[in-house]
Amino acid sequence: MAKYKAAPHYVISGGIEFTVFGTYETEDAKQIALLDSLAPLWITRVDDGKKPEEPAQVDEEPAEDKPAKAPATTKRKASATSSAK
Repeated sequence: MAKYKAAPHYVISGGIEFTVFGTYETEDAKQIALLDSLAPLWITRVDDGKKPEEPAQVDEEPAEDKPAKAPATTKRKASATSSAK
């Protein structure tokens, strides 16, 4: 699959019409060759032409259930203006 970007509603003879967002996708080898011949002057290919690779799977160890620590409490000091009677 090849993805291209151009001006919105850009039309190329042969039935290639870009969307309102200026994008076009195709798997047709003839269309890809035609569009590649126009890039980068009139259109831009936005993929690298390679098939996407499967992401590597990472084995995740289950997290241990640890109780959340309560925030440390601090004692409040009496104000200097307080009067003790």
